Amino acid sequence: MNSLKRHKHAILLAALVWVALVHSFSHRHVLGPVLSDLTIAMMMLLVFLIVFHRRSSRLVACIALATSIVAGGIHYVLPGSAELPLRLIYHSAVLLLVGFAALVILRNIFEQHVVRIDDVLGAVCGYLLAAAAWSDLFMLIEIFVPGSFSVGPGFGAQLDTWHGRIAVMHYVSLGSLTSIGSGAVVPVQPPATILTPLEAVFGQFYIAVVVAQLVSARLSRLSQQNGSPQART
Repeated sequence: MNSLKRHKHAILLAALVWVALVHSFSHRHVLGPVLSDLTIAMMMLLVFLIVFHRRSSRLVACIALATSIVAGGIHYVLPGSAELPLRLIYHSAVLLLVGFAALVILRNIFEQHVVRIDDVLGAVCGYLLAAAAWSDLFMLIEIFVPGSFSVGPGFGAQLDTWHGRIAVMHYVSLGSLTSIGSGAVVPVQPPATILTPLEAVFGQFYIAVVVAQLVSARLSRLSQQNGSPQART
């Protein structure tokens, strides 16, 4: 159990990378739709268990987690006419969960005085969770302002399905966050035209601030060790 706690962010990072791979297939070719969604639900449960420790945070995260799982499951049994409100509820809940998780990880980094390898992996987890949060924000924008993104021929057919839209928006979000971008899917209407470059700014800011904090904590720790009586003797 202690070993799992020491490597919790490594476990979470592996889960996030696996789910990112599952998300990239718009028709869930790897595991099938139901098993893929169960895998994603398990990942969100893992986020809840690993990231949130304070009672107030766990309450908010628990509500968001339960809402997302219920909404994600109901769309299998309700007719297609109910898909729009379910998409709205699902992506709002996931945005709250993963966005809140990214903020909590950032807070924990700034409270950290001893930097371990797992803490660095935690920062990477926060980065990927932030990408997921921006993706869900783009999904909500597309719901309220249809046609906010111009999609190339290779991606157009994917927007016809629930999972296809998620795959496309994850692609957009990761491209913007890493400043790689792509001409295949571009924002053409506000607020997407403003938020997409803002995500790129956020991605650069995240890396700069997190790296600076981790280096500062490391240097502070080394300074304390060098200044201790044992180090002088």
